[in-house]
Amino acid sequence: MVQGIQLGTSYQSNSRVVARGQTNKGLAFLSDQILFFTTLIVVAFGLVMIYSTTAVVAEEKFGDALFFVKRQGLAAAIGIVFMIGAANLNLNKLKQYTHILFPISLFLLLLVFIPGFGLKGGGALRWIGFGPLRFQPVEIVKVLMIFFTAGYVSRYEKQMPTFKYGIAMPLVILSLIGFPLLLQPDFGSAVVISLLVMIVMFAAGSSLKFIALGSVFLGGLASVLVLISPYRLKRILAFLDPFSDSSGQGYQLIQSLIAIGNGGLSGVGIGESQQKLFFLPAAHNDFIFAVIGEELGFIGCATLLLLFLVILWRGIRTAVNFSNDSYYFGLSLGLTLLIVIPAILNMGVALGLLPTKGLVLPLVSYGGSSLIASLVAIGLLLAVCRVAGRRKI
Repeated sequence: MVQGIQLGTSYQSNSRVVARGQTNKGLAFLSDQILFFTTLIVVAFGLVMIYSTTAVVAEEKFGDALFFVKRQGLAAAIGIVFMIGAANLNLNKLKQYTHILFPISLFLLLLVFIPGFGLKGGGALRWIGFGPLRFQPVEIVKVLMIFFTAGYVSRYEKQMPTFKYGIAMPLVILSLIGFPLLLQPDFGSAVVISLLVMIVMFAAGSSLKFIALGSVFLGGLASVLVLISPYRLKRILAFLDPFSDSSGQGYQLIQSLIAIGNGGLSGVGIGESQQKLFFLPAAHNDFIFAVIGEELGFIGCATLLLLFLVILWRGIRTAVNFSNDSYYFGLSLGLTLLIVIPAILNMGVALGLLPTKGLVLPLVSYGGSSLIASLVAIGLLLAVCRVAGRRKI
């Protein structure tokens, strides 16, 4: 028998009811059908764009135009299996273990510095390798830190208005997490994790003045890190005036803007981008949105943005249902923003609205670690939706 109540319209099929917010255990991934199918659409769209972006390069380098799509398709298949599994997890049981997720996260980030485990690529030490397997631990850490923060605000709910629990301890935790990320270096992930934690803290009851104080501290720290790092400072200067260094730090942004400008309203057509042909670096991951803009134009970009806004809507809708439960509220809000914030940042970079930073477009850009972690986050959000149905919220 199906447990819970219906949170919207439902349908009857073969004596089985599947409703919004109401599924049996085997169909937990359908606890929010709009969220589930929107995610699949975005992933499918990403595979199409990865093929369009990489076919020529893959044929030239590997003799197989489908080289990158096959790898991403395998990651998508694994991620969807994990998403369905995550949707069936008992989140109440996981709650009691959230306090250990911080040391686990720290361990994973430090693992990249251990010889034999850590792998270097593109001048950064961000990967762990086990035989043929290779992944970025920070993608797992982002999900773990959402769980940790949700558990934290639940454990210290009554103390959240105090300085110690409302901002001091979170800043210590973020500093410890940020240190190995800056050593890798991975400044972008450190910023994303800090944003997620601070937003969840504020939404869960931390004082606005404490959040403002924490934001000033983190913002000041980020500014110092930019000023003392020549390549970060050059990126900021290139963002302000990319044509001042058109063949250096400003090159990528200029090529991105050219691609998007070429697209116009409806684009030049799938597969017809010229900028992806050895002009636009990282066209299949960090700057895939620019290729989307060139090939599908404003219509394609707006449609993709709308799909991410649907994910945001479903996640916020779920979070609102748990306004009296800080654990599930923080969990649903954090998991939603884990997908949406990097998407907005990535689009902003491609459009020249934000400084260039190595952040992929979740569910769309090439990268198995990011895709699998993003699908797991969606699966966990679907698990929260299932809880909402069972609690009759």
